[in-house]
Amino acid sequence: MPVPCPCCKASNDAPPACRRCKADLSLLWAVEADRDAAIDAARMFAGEGRFAEAAAELGQAAQLRRSPDVLRLRAAALLLARDFPGAAAAYHELGQQGA
Repeated sequence: MPVPCPCCKASNDAPPACRRCKADLSLLWAVEADRDAAIDAARMFAGEGRFAEAAAELGQAAQLRRSPDVLRLRAAALLLARDFPGAAAAYHELGQQGA
């Protein structure tokens, strides 16, 4: 996923520096890598039928960067884990984000 530079708003596809203003984006890339790792772990847990663990990993991914795709996956994982109040809350959070 492209990372927008907080200084000049340029979209960057490769680490570590902004292609336009040369700002150091290594911390943003590290956050994206952690988020991707959490999503991958959630997929593994969901594949094993461990939906509560998958939802927890997706919650961590959403804390790093909220996006409609992660919120949808989290709502689905919570439904499969039979956490209906949590799934409803995740669904409403998705609606508040305008997705």
